[in-house]
Amino acid sequence: MRMLVFPYGYNCEPIVRHANFLEQCYEIVALVSPGGWGMAGKNIVLGKNKVSTHVYETIEEVTEEFDSLFIPDFGEIDEEVENRLINEIIKLFPNLTHIICAARFTSLNEKKLKEICQRNSQFCDFINYSENKSLDKYGLMENCTAHQSIKAINIPVVCIVGWWEKTDKFEVSLMLREHFLQAGYQVSQVGSRSECEMFGFHSFPDFMYNKNIDAEDKIIYFNRWIDNMVRKEKPDLLIITIPGAMQNFNNELTRGFGILHHLVFQSIIPDILIMCTIYLQGTSQALENISKSCKYKFGAAVDAFHMSNLVIDKNDSEERGYVVTSNIYRKIVSKTIAERFCNSSIPVFNMLDQMDSDNMFDTLMDKLIPNDSRIV
Repeated sequence: MRMLVFPYGYNCEPIVRHANFLEQCYEIVALVSPGGWGMAGKNIVLGKNKVSTHVYETIEEVTEEFDSLFIPDFGEIDEEVENRLINEIIKLFPNLTHIICAARFTSLNEKKLKEICQRNSQFCDFINYSENKSLDKYGLMENCTAHQSIKAINIPVVCIVGWWEKTDKFEVSLMLREHFLQAGYQVSQVGSRSECEMFGFHSFPDFMYNKNIDAEDKIIYFNRWIDNMVRKEKPDLLIITIPGAMQNFNNELTRGFGILHHLVFQSIIPDILIMCTIYLQGTSQALENISKSCKYKFGAAVDAFHMSNLVIDKNDSEERGYVVTSNIYRKIVSKTIAERFCNSSIPVFNMLDQMDSDNMFDTLMDKLIPNDSRIV
């Protein structure tokens, strides 16, 4: 599939940077970012092959030939903006053979998109990664909770969590995947996004979001699903990235209270916990407090931190009633880590810096696998 990516935004950058991990049937050939999204006009490097591609502002500008469309998860946007995106997508018919959708549209727009795909079904296949799946599609039956017991996962488990959303969890998970695979290890993986199957591993199961399933049952279902996966794939280790924020920002901005993390840690005990944080200018004591909080809340202390370039404006957030964020240059992150956190008892890295990425992997290997047991 020669894919056009639309709408291309900040959330999609990890997919493009790690395009070499995409299944062989997928090839990204063009990126289109709507005006005002701040991405149009840039030249983006695709994957490790360092192939550069231009980010167009409109679909009409695209000169590359494509036969498929990938609609990434673009987060929360105004319904009016979403309607404009749908109208642009409809213009591409009947020249598409595949639509791969990871976005969650309003019910009306989702229906409109499905109907036009059905009318063009003789030449357009619609793959909806955002669509909810039934338990049996996960290899689970509703009565599997009859025996309320947790099965032990007898391989190393690496968990990646975020202090807040958009702190590079998906990016960090892809970089660790690359390191372990290059070192010769067989990896099973659960990602935080709905399109992870495009990269050859599993998306976080949507039954964990289902409000009609009891919390206790979710713990059992997740544990059984992971156990089935490990038995089938026989990996050397397992990487799990948990979606969303680990905790509430304050009493007004709660963002799920970290309940999803609590359910996962009741189901799976991690051997390694990596925390992705916002940009911090404090001291290592703040990170140690975060690690203690994780230990007491979830039963697992933090083994390593990745510091993202996400900045939260606390005063503006409290005034507006929602979290106001911005991003700073990655070089500032690396400089802050070197100056303020170099002596931290818990190592702090910027995983988007290649040297830091290598150092984090070495740190994890020292914790997970003795030198005499490593693959060489």
